[in-house]
Amino acid sequence: MFTRDYVMRQVNQLAQVLALVLFNKRENPEVEINEVISTGIKNALGVSLDELLVLDEIQVTSLCRDAGHFSPDLAVSIADLLMEEPSNEAHQRAFWLYSAALKAGGTLPLHAMEWVSSGEFTA
Repeated sequence: MFTRDYVMRQVNQLAQVLALVLFNKRENPEVEINEVISTGIKNALGVSLDELLVLDEIQVTSLCRDAGHFSPDLAVSIADLLMEEPSNEAHQRAFWLYSAALKAGGTLPLHAMEWVSSGEFTA
């Protein structure tokens, strides 16, 4: 029960970070949002955005574990944040996380479901 509450707090914090990123993007498009994204990822996973962008698929998905089990909700929250970062590397990692979450029975946003259902990463 405790671990489930912890993961839900992480997901809620990431939702707040995503809202902040989207607000800043709309209100001040010239403001660098990478720092906000990196801070949110660092708080949730313990790695910075730059560190995350050099990891392979297994390493990225293994970061979204809680008590040894993959957390689809956490993976989707991280993937949603990564989709706001404009690099191809971030989008590729988002694709990996969305795919892993779908395989684990998680719920994906419609755009992610359509993207992952295509079967392969395209930028």
